[in-house]
Parts: sequence; structure tokens; C-alpha cells
Amino acid sequence: MNVLSSNSDDHALDGQSLQQLAAENKRLRDLLALVQSERDSLEALANIVTEHSTVLENSLNQQKREMLGYIDQVKIVTSAAAAVQQNVFTSQHLEKIAQRDDELGNLAKVFTETVLAVKHHEQTLVETNQHLEQLLQAYSRFVPQELLHFLQKESVIDLQLGDHVSKEMAILFSDIRGFTTLAETMTPQENFNFINTYLGYVSPEIANHNGLIMKYMGDGLMAVFPDGVDDALQACIAQAQRLRDYNQHRRAHGHIPLSVGMGIHVGRMMVGIVGESHRMQGDALSDNVNLTARLEGLTKYYGVQLLVSEDVLRKLTDCDRYPVRLIDRAIVKGRHTPITVYEVLDAEEKTLRAHKLKTLPQYLEALNFYQQGQLTKAQACFEQVCQANPTDKTVQLYLERLQLLQKQGLPDDWQGIWEFTQK
Repeated sequence: MNVLSSNSDDHALDGQSLQQLAAENKRLRDLLALVQSERDSLEALANIVTEHSTVLENSLNQQKREMLGYIDQVKIVTSAAAAVQQNVFTSQHLEKIAQRDDELGNLAKVFTETVLAVKHHEQTLVETNQHLEQLLQAYSRFVPQELLHFLQKESVIDLQLGDHVSKEMAILFSDIRGFTTLAETMTPQENFNFINTYLGYVSPEIANHNGLIMKYMGDGLMAVFPDGVDDALQACIAQAQRLRDYNQHRRAHGHIPLSVGMGIHVGRMMVGIVGESHRMQGDALSDNVNLTARLEGLTKYYGVQLLVSEDVLRKLTDCDRYPVRLIDRAIVKGRHTPITVYEVLDAEEKTLRAHKLKTLPQYLEALNFYQQGQLTKAQACFEQVCQANPTDKTVQLYLERLQLLQKQGLPDDWQGIWEFTQK
């Protein structure tokens, strides 16, 4: 009984367990289905996230590439600015960037247009300045820079009629001897070529010794030396040497040598601008200017190259530096007071200078007799000098003058002063 009862209970337990197992199994299957469904949803979501992440990453990478490209093009614009500073910018520098349809493209367009416009204006300005410089250089040939500085002017456009400086200055006149006769053998063009060649030799020595050429007068010139007589005398001696160089050139080409007369005086004068509103030029105005012109004219009469007034010798820094020879006491045409004139021997050719220095004591003795009115003794002394140096034209002049005075007789008020009635 007991056994049967026990088996019955076991069978009942098994049936109940099976039901429970079936129910648990169903629950588990439902749970598994739910989990699977949720897993599928999660995988779908993961796929969506992955897909969107890829799109986003691609988008970010694209934006990064675009940003890097933008930065590179900004760097190109920056380098274009440097190219402008180095003056090597061209329209090709920003040509591609200017094609962009954004602010950077507009910037490139405006930048290029602005730079090209500025470069065009700069070129126009350069050409204008070059033209102005050429004009100033052309004007300076008529109004030299040295004169502008002397008148304390920055440019020729600052000059006004009447601008002048008044002070004591040395003045020089120079002229070619026998030019009229020489010019008759040449054509007009040959005359111009000759004059320009000669002036090209001697004129630079004026500027080299702080002088101002005020004007050219055919075959001659007038110059002033604001710093005094030392500059003027040195300029004349240098011109004489340049003339000797030029004469060597002329002889080599079969032309006769030139002879030049120069005169120097010193005194107060005005140097400035004269003329009228449509034509102006520099000039020197003073009675001392006229006297210097007369001195230069006397060089032909006495047969010497350089004459200076006694005032010039007094104002030299070192008078003993220059060998000189007393020439005469004379009253030039247009004046009433006599001047004492001297020859500066350094301007003469070497051989002639040596002869004049050698005969200087006898010459001065003869001149002293002449000034005292002792004509016979003067003539004897001058004849001795002439025998020693037949090329001394001053001595020849005095011998001719002595013959005239002996023939006419000395004036009662004779003081050894010769008065000229012609220029």
C-alpha cells in the first residue's frame, strides 16, 4: 500500500513539474525572443549610428580639407602681400583665389585690383619724376647748381628776378686772342665745335676752384669766385695748363695753337638774377666787373697771358707763392684813376717763364727808369732784356712806347702812368 501510494505521488510530481517546465520554457522563449528583438533593434541602431558616424566623419574630414585648403589660400594671399613689398607681385599671384565665390575670392579680387592700380600710379609717378629731373638738369645747364647754392635756393623754380648776393669777390674774364681771324677760316658749325671743345677743356677748372661761370661770351667767359682771389688765381693757372694740353692736341692735328688772355680783379659786386619774366640769367654787376674786363683786354696789348690788379696781390693768402712781374700803371678807358697791373708768370709756358724770371732784375730796373722819366736809360735797359729774351712782347711794347715818348716829349706832369683811349 505504501509503495503504491509512493509511486502515485511521484507521477503526480512529475506532471506538475512538466507543466512548470513548460511554462518556464515558454517564458524563457518569450524572453529570448524579446532579447533577440531588442538585440536586433540595438544592432539596427548601431548600424544607424555607424552610418551616421561615417557620414559625420566624412563631413568633418571634408570640412577639414576645405578648411586646410582655405588656410592655404589665405597663406597665398599673405605671401602676395609680401610680394608687393618686394615689388614682384603680378596679377597671376591671386588669379585662382579670385575665382572663389566667397569673401576670400572678393578679397583677392580687390587686393589685386588695388595693387595693380597703385603700381600703375607708382610707374606714372616715377616717369613724372624722371621727366622733372631731366627738366631740372636741363635748367641747371643755364642756371648752374653752384649759383643756386650761392643764392641760397633749393631749385631753379625758386629763383626770382632780382635775387642777389652782394659781397666782395674775385672776378675773372677770359678770352681767346685772334678768334675773329681764326673764325673766318671755319664754317659756322666748325666755329661752334671749336668753341665748345675749347670751353670743355678750360671751364671745369672754374668749378674745380669754387668758381661760378656767370656767362659765356662767344669765345670768352666771365666767372666769379665768392671765396676770394686765391681760388681765382689757381683757376687761371690751371686753365693755362689745360690750354697747353689743348694746344698739343691742336698741333697734332695740324692746327695752329691758341693764345688766351685772362684778367683778375677783386672788389664788391652783386651776383644775382637779371632779365625779365620770360627770360632770366645770372650776372655780376659792379664797376669792378667793368674794370676786370678792361684788364683782360690789356693782356693783348702787353702780350701776356694773365694780368691781375694790385688789389689781387694784396689779398692773396701767400703773395710770395706766385712769381709776378710789374707790368704798368695805367688808366683804362672809362676810368679816371690809375691801376697797377701785374703779370702772373705761372700762367706762362715754361720756357718763356724761365726767360722772364731770369731777366726780371734788368726788366724792373728799366721799368723804374721809365716811370722816373729817364727814357734813355730805360731804353738801354729794355734793349738788354730784349736781347736776352726776344720773345718778351711786353719789352717790345715798351721800346715802341719809348720811341714815341722821345719823339713827342714827356708831359710836364709825367708820373709814369699810361692812359688808354681805347678798350
